[in-house]
Amino acid sequence: MPITAEGVRTDGNPVPLWERETLTLPQAAQVFNIDYDGLLVAVNQRDVDVFRPLNKRGEPGRRHVRKEEMLRYIKTLEE
Repeated sequence: MPITAEGVRTDGNPVPLWERETLTLPQAAQVFNIDYDGLLVAVNQRDVDVFRPLNKRGEPGRRHVRKEEMLRYIKTLEE
């Protein structure tokens, strides 16, 4: 991530979070306004499907979730 002159990390991706098709788990919790720890529990219980895209070194990277999967999961919370 790029760092500004003030030492703040910024996201180098110009696409706003709410328009992205896939999000990291912290980003998904932020965009959908849900508890991050609760989302982690759901992922660990396999209630939410995640995937790990390859990083620059070709190794599995951070867990990502698709926007459609988050919408499906939120609907199950409302029931």
